[in-house]
Amino acid sequence: MPDGGQLNPEAALPAFQRLAAARGAEIRHHTKVVGFEVFDDGVRLALESAAGTEVVTAAQAVVTAGGWTEKLLGGVGGGTTGRNPALRIPKLTVTQEQPAHFRVADTGAVWPGFNHYPGPDYQGWYSPVYGMQTPDEGIKAGWHGVGPVVDPDKRDFLPEPVQLAALQEYARQWLPGVDPDSFEAVSCTYTTTPDEDFILDRIGPVVIGAGFSGHGFKFTPVIGRILADLATGTRPAPSIFRAAR
Repeated sequence: MPDGGQLNPEAALPAFQRLAAARGAEIRHHTKVVGFEVFDDGVRLALESAAGTEVVTAAQAVVTAGGWTEKLLGGVGGGTTGRNPALRIPKLTVTQEQPAHFRVADTGAVWPGFNHYPGPDYQGWYSPVYGMQTPDEGIKAGWHGVGPVVDPDKRDFLPEPVQLAALQEYARQWLPGVDPDSFEAVSCTYTTTPDEDFILDRIGPVVIGAGFSGHGFKFTPVIGRILADLATGTRPAPSIFRAAR
């Protein structure tokens, strides 16, 4: 596509952070939210870092916790000053996905990004395959959302051998410009909603961004704008992304 492009996360994320810091954001790496309470007049968070534990209160919070969203928000119903309704959101399923970077065998090949559906029961997987060239890493290819369900705190990061072997066979049949036996396995997570649409909504003082179902990163700037509008009350969530849909 002439107007298509790619985002490099290693370059994009620091750029987002620099822009946020220039607008007054305080960025804290290696800090874990270990407690989250909702009150009538705002939220209270317990933060844990190498410096110890700190309690922060705020009028509202934007929560984009990925695979930890349900762990953080599950059962949140309020505090001692009067309870808000529970933060009910669509069921989120966290899976460990296992794409791979295959070594380029044909250095003269031109690689577009691709989405391909090889058949209704190809290699036992009911799934399309997505892929793209990743500079200095090879051709990335992977199944879409078929990995095992995992607890994000208990991942083993190891590729599932049957799924990986099927991906190698796919590369052997459909990607003639790669070496299917020379690859680097990748481990990542999907946090998927039942309809695979995002959750972008506000419930009381909590703005939620979650359930990106494996395809959220490319939309980061517009997702940020929607969440900011929800936090400031500028406009409501698009109906397709509402938690109560």
